[in-house]
Amino acid sequence: MLDQCQIPLEEFQRRIQLTQEAMRGEELDLLLAFSTESEPAYVRYYSDYWPSFETAAVLIPAQGEPVLLIGPESLNFGKARSKIDKVVQLMDFRESSQPDYPGSKLPTWQEIMDEYKPKRLGIAGWHMFPHTIMEDLRQAVKNCDILNADAVVRGVCMQKSENELDCLRQAAKISELGFQAVLENIRPGMTEVQLAGLATAAMLANGAEATGYPVWCCSGPNSIQAISRPTLRKVRRGEIIHFSVGAKVAGYSASIGRPVVLGKCPEETRKFMQVGLDAMLITIDNMRAGTAAADVAKKTHGYIREQGYGHTILYGPAHGCGQMECEFPFLETSSQYELKQNMVFMVDVFLAEKDMGFRWEDGVIVREGAAEELSSYKRQLNILEV
Repeated sequence: MLDQCQIPLEEFQRRIQLTQEAMRGEELDLLLAFSTESEPAYVRYYSDYWPSFETAAVLIPAQGEPVLLIGPESLNFGKARSKIDKVVQLMDFRESSQPDYPGSKLPTWQEIMDEYKPKRLGIAGWHMFPHTIMEDLRQAVKNCDILNADAVVRGVCMQKSENELDCLRQAAKISELGFQAVLENIRPGMTEVQLAGLATAAMLANGAEATGYPVWCCSGPNSIQAISRPTLRKVRRGEIIHFSVGAKVAGYSASIGRPVVLGKCPEETRKFMQVGLDAMLITIDNMRAGTAAADVAKKTHGYIREQGYGHTILYGPAHGCGQMECEFPFLETSSQYELKQNMVFMVDVFLAEKDMGFRWEDGVIVREGAAEELSSYKRQLNILEV
């Protein structure tokens, strides 16, 4: 089991300070960074708290101390986890079954906002912020502009610190152990769920706090699913079995994606997988600080089209990575930004046609020269004689 990485308290405090500086640049009085159990990144980034069942937010004033806002049942949990001293419960952040909690005397949005009296309030997590909570919040700040503040937070967190990079390196190594467990034990007739379970168990046994996302095993006709969940389908010889395996360490999520074929591999399948592998290598080779993101995507997609597989492209060929395995920004032919030192991406080449598809995926850290690769484990055509 690998030693667990941690983000020190001082770094959490520095994140608040940097965000406050960015807020003042945008003339924001107050920022509300919202998260859910499945999308915990913003709240975890500022507080190390990860909601369970309930939702949560971190309230950051332009001057002064932040507040962790949690649901009615999470006070002890929140205080045990939070790097933010002040923890406040709110009824609006209760679980989706909407219990009443009769007799509860939790503060209202009005009581919280009366302390700050904001004129410009930014919300990070804008696109997943619930309508009902937004309505309650608007009633509490009637003379206040409420703005999308995702760009404020992204500007602070897109380039990773050395502590963050260490967590991502370790998450990648543990992800490799998950995939290794699959390669050592996979046999025809096993179900997708069994194989995903092997990877999950190995990662948790070796220091992952959780999986970075639900582990995927997609076989045969299921391999064309870009986003998926494992089923009880039994894997067979001669078909693509597509794995996406990722560990979470101290809030940071890595991933490796690999296709596997058991027994004899049809030549058409072999050629298709090789084009995907080559496209991944082209992407990694071109990811350097100062390079236009769109130029990288155009070169990769241009190669795929030259090989006759342009119709199999869905997205990519890379996306940001950090607290979430897939986070802003995507690297696309339409991207309008340059790669910067210490940005972290998952090079993620997913191609699919007819009844077969696959994903080649590995993390990279952008450098001035060649990118630092978080993993290259079994980056080969994995055709197993079993």
